[in-house]
Amino acid sequence: MTPVAEGGTAPQDITAAAVASFEGSPDLRLREVMQSLVRHLHAFAGEVRLTQEEWERGIRLLTETGHVTDERRQEFILWSDALGLSMLVDALAHALPAGATETTVVGPFYVPGSPARGYGESIAELPAGIPAWVHGRVLDLGGAPIAGAELDVWQNGDDRLYAVQDPDAPEEHLRGRFFSREDGTYAFVAVRPVPYTIPDDGPVGRMLAATGRHPWRPAHIHAIVRAPGYKTVTTHIFDAESPYLDSDAVFAVKPSLLRTFVPRSADDPDRPAGIEGEWCSVENDVVLSPGEDDREVADPGRTA
Repeated sequence: MTPVAEGGTAPQDITAAAVASFEGSPDLRLREVMQSLVRHLHAFAGEVRLTQEEWERGIRLLTETGHVTDERRQEFILWSDALGLSMLVDALAHALPAGATETTVVGPFYVPGSPARGYGESIAELPAGIPAWVHGRVLDLGGAPIAGAELDVWQNGDDRLYAVQDPDAPEEHLRGRFFSREDGTYAFVAVRPVPYTIPDDGPVGRMLAATGRHPWRPAHIHAIVRAPGYKTVTTHIFDAESPYLDSDAVFAVKPSLLRTFVPRSADDPDRPAGIEGEWCSVENDVVLSPGEDDREVADPGRTA
């Protein structure tokens, strides 16, 4: 901290006063969080010797973030994702036992209330890329099947867009809810996902460009898997051959979530009904751990 004249107010005095201002909070957890936030925020400013100009630019950046955030675009979530905070909070919240399917971020494109679809049905309301037969089992830690588990899935198409980003796409395009059968099996027709960029035309995009980072995410399909008596898992199915697996803009890749999308020919005898031309298949088992969730996965907002 910068030295001050004898009898003057030192930077640490300002920090102490700000921390003490929360002592009267009746919410003990809120008091703990706010006092820690002040300590770390002040320590950051002191460590980098934050200038008045930099502080003003930061305020303008946050103001613009608020201006571009609406019911379809959530720039604050992008900041959290791009700084690795979303994945850190996810890791702190989900200490799962060995063998359970690992979690990752919900992302900004989740929309609750996807249509319920039958076993093997397609989530594509429009042509959106190479059809992908996604299949597997929902299991417990001992390998026993879990019947009636809900798989809430969504993804982007070959135009790199999610339905919420595309004003010309039906609302139910590339998303759906499926349920595991008595033997734990599930299946649906998706499309082979492609890499895409997080929205980079706003404050977060300018930060990435200024720091030499790219905005790309590797190809993946999202899934939230729920079953009574088990912890809900929010996860991804990553294409193991996708670019950007080692430099995901939101740090969400975990090696255990990589899957092989196997190319299949049009005349393959295992071709599911309704698929024409070339296609691919990917097997993905989901392993749930016992327990109950503290809360349901909330809609974090959309980003267009």
